[in-house]
Amino acid sequence: MEVDWTRRLTLALMIVAVALGVGLRVQAFARGPSFWIDEAMLALNVVHKPIPELLRPLDLNQGAPVGYLVASKLMMRGFGDSEATFRALSLVAGLAGLLIFARFTHAALPEGAARLGTSLFALSPYLVSYSAEFKQYELDAALAIGLVHAARPVWLGTATMGRQVWLAVAGMLAVWFSHPAVFVLAGVGVAIGVEALRSGERRVVAGRALLGAAWAASFAVCWLGFTRKLGMNPYLLDYWAGQFAPLPPTRPGDFAWIAHHCLQLFDKPGGFASGDFGAGGLAAFCWCLGVAALRKEERPLLIALTLPLLLVFLASGLKKYPFAGRLMLFAVPLLLVLVARGAAVLMERIRGLSLALPTLVVGLLLLPGVADCWWHVKQPLHAEEAREVVRQLEGLHAPGEPVYVYYGAVPAFAYYAWPGPIPREDVTLGVENRGGDPRRFLDEFRPLLVEPRVWVVLAHRQQSEEAAIRAYLDAAGDCVEVARRSDAVLLRYESRVLLGRR
Repeated sequence: MEVDWTRRLTLALMIVAVALGVGLRVQAFARGPSFWIDEAMLALNVVHKPIPELLRPLDLNQGAPVGYLVASKLMMRGFGDSEATFRALSLVAGLAGLLIFARFTHAALPEGAARLGTSLFALSPYLVSYSAEFKQYELDAALAIGLVHAARPVWLGTATMGRQVWLAVAGMLAVWFSHPAVFVLAGVGVAIGVEALRSGERRVVAGRALLGAAWAASFAVCWLGFTRKLGMNPYLLDYWAGQFAPLPPTRPGDFAWIAHHCLQLFDKPGGFASGDFGAGGLAAFCWCLGVAALRKEERPLLIALTLPLLLVFLASGLKKYPFAGRLMLFAVPLLLVLVARGAAVLMERIRGLSLALPTLVVGLLLLPGVADCWWHVKQPLHAEEAREVVRQLEGLHAPGEPVYVYYGAVPAFAYYAWPGPIPREDVTLGVENRGGDPRRFLDEFRPLLVEPRVWVVLAHRQQSEEAAIRAYLDAAGDCVEVARRSDAVLLRYESRVLLGRR
């Protein structure tokens, strides 16, 4: 009776978690928040560039898989250039990823581990948040678990010829829609190849080699024609400079970097940390137990789940792929499979000590994700309400009044304000100055202060730069704060001292 109630409770937990996971993804999408700076910059490229130009390096230091860009452009042509259109692919990927993960874990893991893993995936805060953003990271995660799910019957020897052809086609297409798909394909390819070699059948080995060759050829065309250029962008290399692994490690600090970043995966984007509370250490311990369990139960699956992480780490050492943050979202499903399997092992071992201990383990693993999801219901992960500020400016601005747009607000302003009622000749767009001399801002808006009224739009703000801007403007006029939103501000200055006329 005790086992039956345990099964019922885990089933109920999973059903509730999946229902919440679906609801959270749909709610995040339906809320329709303003584009934050990265979304706006990518959207400007898709809106203003024809498809052939999307195959070249993008403007505004943006990068995305060419398949994702082309699909977004086609959707825009069919449904318009609203935020919902651009984010729809991420929502579909988020919902599909949840379905695929549930099916995969219930086929590959014991019942309890499958239900816990599905619950963790459903309530993973970063997977929820990125399902409502116009970036490719949610698709990365869905394709990662989808490829492992599709490949498993092949190394088990139960795949039909049609299933193998589908896997070949899916892998060839995946590298055009997801940059990290190549790491996942390498993992499943090695898993499939090892089992083929163990079978000793030449026909099987030749078939698997042909499969890998098809994937490699598709990736080579994509890499040489398009993706390689992204790795040469000096701005992106500088932006991600601290997230490339120190290989080979030679100093104590290098080993500390490796340990920190490996554990950090469980916190962000793994989702096992919220505020001051974190279960990343427990999740990492469960991951290790999961590795040990799959080493005995299904080694090809272990290879498919762990080799991509090792390959990303090596690519990071070559400065080809940062080992941190949202770029690692694709690895979250792979981590969660092993965490769930290890948690099931841990709960089985401690069950005899106390019936409450397994429940405590489940609670500790789920609590950070639930807390962050609840927080993101109230405020999106990247809350930047530039749209609301621009709309308010459109209603108040009179022709001829100068508008100064801080460089962090330029992408969103360009997306939301044009075409619109604010004439372009009234607008001065700030030039990026992060880490530079703040006096440069004075040079930008000095010519504007000869007018009796000046509008200032701030978004994606840096506190020190905003302070410098306001200090300069306060010396020349009286400020009226018209609107303040999440990470966006609209200011109106009434000139009382005209620079250059003192």
